[in-house]
Amino acid sequence: MVTVLALSNCRGTQAWSKGQGLGVLGGINVSRISAIAKKNKDIAVAIINQAIIDEGAIGADGSITITYTSKENAVYLWDIANAWNFVHPLRIKKYPNHTKWCISFRAEKRKELYSMVGPLPDPRHDKMFQHILRDHTGGPHKAERGITEKRVLELLKKRTQTVRQIAYALDLSASSVRKHLRNLQKKKLVQVHGYDKQSIYKNQRTAEIWIYSIMS
Repeated sequence: MVTVLALSNCRGTQAWSKGQGLGVLGGINVSRISAIAKKNKDIAVAIINQAIIDEGAIGADGSITITYTSKENAVYLWDIANAWNFVHPLRIKKYPNHTKWCISFRAEKRKELYSMVGPLPDPRHDKMFQHILRDHTGGPHKAERGITEKRVLELLKKRTQTVRQIAYALDLSASSVRKHLRNLQKKKLVQVHGYDKQSIYKNQRTAEIWIYSIMS
């Protein structure tokens, strides 16, 4: 599905028309919108923002990715975002029965993007976005070796947690959390207990539910 901005240059506009395919949607010529968005940053950001809300995945590792099964839809959005240097080159993932086109946003552009669209209307999305904007130069994630594992274990002793919940609680990236969990798992102190079915994320690794092992 492609989200198209009804002609307006108002920041944060909610006037959107949604439809299948490209060409003319809601009486609006998509090529015209694309041309305007490449010249008007507010319109470009509004289109990108809605696409993130509708189709985006904000990873606890710091990634923002939008994936489409339609090349036409992906190229439309990528062209607009690339005009403002927001994105990396368009990536293609080929599978036996289908192909996906992936749009990923540059790390150095995330703060600028959030300053123009934030806070996001969904509190969960907003928390995810703010988490990846955190300062990586200091804080709990720089704790001495062994200390972070103990903190992860203490959290799991209190209640089950997903990888994402632990990342939020300890101000860590998801990859760092998974590393500590795997080390604790080797020591038979924790174990995977399934996946969070309510997760709004496409990346199931951050939706893993971990528990303190009763066998420890």
